[in-house]
Amino acid sequence: MRNQVTFLLSLALVVGLASAGAVFERACPTDVEAKQYFSVDAYLGKWYEMQRYESEFELNYDCVQVRYELNDDQSVSVSNSAFNLFNGSTINALGRAVLSFPDEEVIQGKLNVSFFGAPNDRSNYWVLDTDYQTYSVVWSCEELEENLSEESFWVLSRTPTMTTDRDALFRIHNIMRRYIDRSQLRFTRQLDEQYVASGKVWMQVMEALTVFFSSL
Repeated sequence: MRNQVTFLLSLALVVGLASAGAVFERACPTDVEAKQYFSVDAYLGKWYEMQRYESEFELNYDCVQVRYELNDDQSVSVSNSAFNLFNGSTINALGRAVLSFPDEEVIQGKLNVSFFGAPNDRSNYWVLDTDYQTYSVVWSCEELEENLSEESFWVLSRTPTMTTDRDALFRIHNIMRRYIDRSQLRFTRQLDEQYVASGKVWMQVMEALTVFFSSL
């Protein structure tokens, strides 16, 4: 029988605690550049996670999706969801995002993201590049102590499969080459939503485990 568990993740889990990303023995890089002339309106809508730095709060989770919608006060509502293919659990996190520096003449893709009413006081979601229609590359870094930092990284897509556009792929590759440790990357599987909701994924996992252990 499928064990369906829903977790509400606090801000501490989503954007702040240790083990929320990849830890590096260095200070946060100072040469990382966010997208210039960033458009919040164009960024709204649904995104699918394609790759990420693995983290404790997302450990073993796939089918990661996020939806951004504009609030009446011009902030952005954030709705994250993910599915664990191993134990059949889901996670959901509801949050709020605002531009980190809204008064700049040239708006950058830097946002403060918080969840469940926590303060929006940290620039912790940097859109390094996006064409708004197919892909987005997102990065974040937090100083843990001297010469020790924790980075988060995501590649997002507007569709459950990654774009094959050569120009888009080149731009993503260029950012990874400049800023990202590829050995830390983890690919995210995206499955049909109705297929996941039906429990067939969980049943197939259990069947595979049964076959595996019966062969021992």
